[in-house]
Amino acid sequence: MSYAHQSYKTAAITTADRGKLVIMIYDHCIKWTKKAEEELSAGRLEPMVRGVQRVQNGLTELMCALDMEKGGDIAKNLFRLYEFYSRHLTQAIKDRSAQCLRDVAGMMSMLREAWLVAIENVRREDHTSLSDKTVAQLSLVS
Repeated sequence: MSYAHQSYKTAAITTADRGKLVIMIYDHCIKWTKKAEEELSAGRLEPMVRGVQRVQNGLTELMCALDMEKGGDIAKNLFRLYEFYSRHLTQAIKDRSAQCLRDVAGMMSMLREAWLVAIENVRREDHTSLSDKTVAQLSLVS
């Protein structure tokens, strides 16, 4: 990877908001799950295992990012789901199962889409509440 490309990726990560970071981690996990499946199909087990480990590292990041106090049941359920994905990936290695890899990629893709909707809804609410505050402040000035 070139220095310029690495610098771009580093800048993208350090300047991203929390929602964008979650999506970036999902993209990372989905990409490496598919890459692991390609490696498995080609009979290259070591690269497949490395791909799965990259996915599991991404899942660990997602798990660590959960706020169990503020997130309540949703955070707890996401944690369990990420654990399930990780176990399923371990099973993919053990059984050399492309289906397990496809299952995880598919489930993560669906959850990624749900995150996109949730992030957009939060941004819309924040924008609306910011607009309401601005209107309230302007009415105080008048």
